[in-house]
Amino acid sequence: MAIKTLIAEDEIHVREALVKMLHILAPEIKIVATSESLKDLAQDYKNHHPDLIFLDIELADGNAFEWLRQAEPQTKIIFTTAYSQYAIDAFKYSAVDYLLKPIDPADLKPAVERAIKDIKDHQDYLALQKVLVENVENKSKKIVLKTTEHRHIIPLNDIIRVAANGAYSLFYTVSQEIIVSRNLKYYEKLLGTDFIRCHQSHLINLNQVASIYKSSSVMMKNGDLIPISSRKKTEIINLIFSFLEQ
Repeated sequence: MAIKTLIAEDEIHVREALVKMLHILAPEIKIVATSESLKDLAQDYKNHHPDLIFLDIELADGNAFEWLRQAEPQTKIIFTTAYSQYAIDAFKYSAVDYLLKPIDPADLKPAVERAIKDIKDHQDYLALQKVLVENVENKSKKIVLKTTEHRHIIPLNDIIRVAANGAYSLFYTVSQEIIVSRNLKYYEKLLGTDFIRCHQSHLINLNQVASIYKSSSVMMKNGDLIPISSRKKTEIINLIFSFLEQ
């Protein structure tokens, strides 16, 4: 299966390196065009209808999300970026593939393999791409939670809490429970300031807190009682009250 591929990258050395790596690592990739600008990208996409695009975020004449919003491409995209940590978190939330520059061949090969799978699961991928655009634009932020059978797209405000379960994390949302194969520390870093680790085994969504119970537990809006770490009790209680008073 030949994968028609477009590379949109305005840095010539990055573009040439990517072409060489793809030739070696992924012979099923057929590069049909390279674009240096949004204008070129729009035309090349129209001319070639690629299966896959390697898309630099910042092109010569603008930001690639401008094109994404206008074109709504029906194509698998792997983003290449040197973006800030804030933007990287948006990619992580959305479970969309991205490669940090300089591109590492060890990261490129599995990204291409996932791309081929996603091309087969086309509609599923388009949903993830839409989530990414919304997250970058800081609209109603959502996170994609991947399990062995499903990709769950969950608004952050719908997450009540996250509990440690060994090397896994168990998400309690307003409608379901989802277990994913990443540890609590990963989500503590990713989810941001609306979530705090009130206990070694628990992250809570401050937007879902109802009250403090007997100065030792947090009562969530769904009725769950979550213990507060005794070592950080004062700090955590002050943080919760400060948030509730906003």
